[in-house]
Amino acid sequence: IKGNVYHITNTEGGMEIKELKGKVVFIAFFGHRCPPCRMEMPGFIKYTQDEEYAKKSTILAVEVQGLKSERLKDFVNNMKINYPVIPGEGNYNFINYVGYRTQWNNTIPFMVVLDQNGTVVNFGNGIVSPEELKSIVDQLSITKDSNTTNETNTTNETNTTNDINNTD
Repeated sequence: IKGNVYHITNTEGGMEIKELKGKVVFIAFFGHRCPPCRMEMPGFIKYTQDEEYAKKSTILAVEVQGLKSERLKDFVNNMKINYPVIPGEGNYNFINYVGYRTQWNNTIPFMVVLDQNGTVVNFGNGIVSPEELKSIVDQLSITKDSNTTNETNTTNETNTTNDINNTD
C-alpha cells in the first residue's frame, strides 16, 4: 500500500493538486458502510482499467465514515480498489474545505470534478457510472483543446495549502 501525499493549493475556482496537474480529477467522497457507494466502486475499478482514460484522469476517493487507516487498507484490498483512497481520518481540513466550497451536506456518494486546471466544473450526489466519467473527460478534453490559448494559473489567488495522504 502506497503512502502518497497530495499537495493541494486552494484557488479561486477550485484547487490545484500539484501531483495531478493536467488531469481531470474526480474526488469521490464515500463511506465503507454506504450501499450506494459500494455499488459505485466496481464501475470506478473498471473505469481506471481503461488506459486511454487513466492517462487523462484520476479518481481520488475519500472515505468519510471514520474508518481507521489500517482498516481502510483492508477494505481497499478486499474490494480490489485500484485507485487512490484517502482516509478521512487526518484529512478533515480538506473535507471541511470541500464541504464549504460546494455547500455539501455530507450525503454520500458525493463527487467533485476538477478540470485539467483544477477548476471545479461539477459536483453532486449520487452514483456515477464509468460511462458518465468518460463523457465528462471527453467533454473537458474538447474544451481544453479549444481553450489552450486561454489557460491561466490561479494558484496565487490564495495561499492556503492542504496535504492529504492516501492509503493506496
